[in-house]
Amino acid sequence: MQFHTPVAQVGLCSYCGRDVGVAPTLCVFRIGCHVESMVSVIKMEYRIFGKTGWEVSEIGLGGSWFYGRPEMGLKPVSHGVAIVERALELGVNYFDTAPLYGRGRSEEVLGVALSGVREPYYLATKVGYYPEPFDYTRDAVWRGLDASLKRLKRDHVHLLQVHEAEKAGWPGLFDAGRTIEALLEIQAQGICDYIGLTGSDLGLMSRVLKETDVFVSVITFCKYDLLTREATEELIPTAAAEGVAVICASPLHAGLLGSKRDQWMAQGRFADLYNDLIRVEKIVEGVDESMTSTALRYLLSDNRVSMLLCGVSDIDELEDCVSVSDGGQLSGELIAEIEGDSICNPFA
Repeated sequence: MQFHTPVAQVGLCSYCGRDVGVAPTLCVFRIGCHVESMVSVIKMEYRIFGKTGWEVSEIGLGGSWFYGRPEMGLKPVSHGVAIVERALELGVNYFDTAPLYGRGRSEEVLGVALSGVREPYYLATKVGYYPEPFDYTRDAVWRGLDASLKRLKRDHVHLLQVHEAEKAGWPGLFDAGRTIEALLEIQAQGICDYIGLTGSDLGLMSRVLKETDVFVSVITFCKYDLLTREATEELIPTAAAEGVAVICASPLHAGLLGSKRDQWMAQGRFADLYNDLIRVEKIVEGVDESMTSTALRYLLSDNRVSMLLCGVSDIDELEDCVSVSDGGQLSGELIAEIEGDSICNPFA
């Protein structure tokens, strides 16, 4: 695993006025207190992205929410552009989107925000959901990609991913006239550099990685975090053995470990996880970290993880996520305590 050395600088926290010292981190005196110009205090750490050799920021920007959230309404393109620009300032060099996100709005934001950017970065989008939901045929993949490229204002993407592979299944992916046929054509024509896999069916994705060599990356969603470690049973060991990059999406379990906690609990969403959530909250109360920071550091402590993909809706959320990229990992003792009696981990 290759890392860049964080920049160490002395500075005062503009929020609380205290000296944050030389450690490139959040102010240690108040959880959630940020340095106003964090870009001058922290340098993003990078990890090798599987067999591609890419050096990617260990915090990637997910495009699922920077165009707005349902409860807040649609935000102007300029709102998302500002988030992307700040991400670039903070050293983020990996951006993930999909036609599904805002029915193309997310791709439009990135098309504007990344136009003319000279710093090296990696852009990933997906196929399978648009123009029609769950259409994984060869023709649909080509039509969907063509529309994505227009919204992204480019003729090439670095990574093209199958969106929710379980909706296609093995035949839908690999039979003649289906997804993989199209993706290999696209790659051969230089329109994408590599092909990635996303989904929730851990067994299917593990099988795909074992039996084919098409994919260089895999995204898990709510399958590996403080509350569940399902992906560590088969998928992540398989990916590591095959040299496939592992991306953990929604590392805060769709917000249950963050700003959505009270809302989801009021609605009864993820009810089977509440016992574990309360147990983890009690553990985090005893450490000098916020829940967000602990959750992200927990995953970054696993060297098999290539990146955390954080979907943010504003710059504050972005900076909270990026602040953990300071080389700090959780202690073995704390990890053992977190994993010790989880009802969500039958493999412990």
